[in-house]
Amino acid sequence: MSAHPMMSYAGGNTPERFIESHVLSDVPMDWNEGLLQRAQYDTTTEAHVNAIFNATLYAQYNDEHEWYNALSQVDRFNASLEGPVTAKAFRAATTPVDLQTHSEGGVISSGQTMGIEPVEYDPKRSETVIEVSDLQEIRAAIEDAVGFEEFWELQEQQLDLAIDRDGIASAVFQGDTAYADVDQITTLDRVIASSDEEANATDPNGNAYNDGDLDYGSIDRSADSWADSFVDHNGASGTRQLTAGLFSSFLNSMNEFAGVDVFNDTAILTGHDTAGVLSDLAADRNNVRNVAAMADYARESVGDAETIRGLSGTARYRDFDGIPIIGNQHAIKHGDLSSIFIVPTDTIRGQPRLSIENFAEPYVETAGRGQSQGYLATGNYRDEALMLLNHEVVNRDFASCGLLRDLAE
Repeated sequence: MSAHPMMSYAGGNTPERFIESHVLSDVPMDWNEGLLQRAQYDTTTEAHVNAIFNATLYAQYNDEHEWYNALSQVDRFNASLEGPVTAKAFRAATTPVDLQTHSEGGVISSGQTMGIEPVEYDPKRSETVIEVSDLQEIRAAIEDAVGFEEFWELQEQQLDLAIDRDGIASAVFQGDTAYADVDQITTLDRVIASSDEEANATDPNGNAYNDGDLDYGSIDRSADSWADSFVDHNGASGTRQLTAGLFSSFLNSMNEFAGVDVFNDTAILTGHDTAGVLSDLAADRNNVRNVAAMADYARESVGDAETIRGLSGTARYRDFDGIPIIGNQHAIKHGDLSSIFIVPTDTIRGQPRLSIENFAEPYVETAGRGQSQGYLATGNYRDEALMLLNHEVVNRDFASCGLLRDLAE
């Protein structure tokens, strides 16, 4: 299979590169495939080999975690007073100073300072744990069964999928648990939001949000309008058709609002349904057509049938006005089509505007046969492994993010 050229729109580390750079011990760390997370496996688990096969098959079709990969992984656990600021807290400038003047011979104006708002986030935890009985390990060596290393390799590969599906790309519903009481990494539905959205828009079920549903870190959406992202919603009026005019108007308005160059330093995160619509709209706007000689027109066999005479080809756009489109099967829908999140890909004063910030090195612990913690230490005849990540999605420039929601085809 020939390799296809890839375009890179942003720097930063992917989850795979972050783990490979900081992993502890010699536990297998292939971070590229996927398997539905399981807990205890032993010879008494009914059809446990079939379960592995089915879960692997599931993972082959459900292993997308594109939103997670789109956000840069930032190492904060080596920060010091002389180094990068940590993600636990930072200060945001909110109100620019006014133009000052004076009358002829007048007094010097009083000094002015911009508004300063402290922002704090809580470390969130993502983990995966596996246990395999000692008898299952022996069976894996003498028959066609699955052992600890295979289980562990497959299970850890599923962690990034779970982070994307159950964390970053999960929707916020009316009355959801408050930010401070949630342990998993924060969804983009809270990270990129506005006070007007919380007050006047509806959740994916069509219910009005409660005060506090879209709070994020120490940000109170109903009070801290300075932390608004650029959110275009349709209130309680339902959906509206996603057209080239609607999306272009949204981009142009956001470009006026945002502190980032929307057409050069952002990416579009959405679902495959909306990505297809945007691609078609971009093709129509650019009047893409196939041009070929009539001699190139031919038929193609499909079983015993034949297609109409014509050309085989496509003109599918991977961007809209130069902004890359990243589709994800775990996208958030506030309407019939997946919503469109606009995320920045550049930095501000050397800090990523939006990233996943890691507060500690990935923690890996193993126990069982041949490990420093053996069967006597754990009290179980099992081989066990744990991986733990302490991280959070951190938005350092709220105005650089956007959301177009309540869409239909």
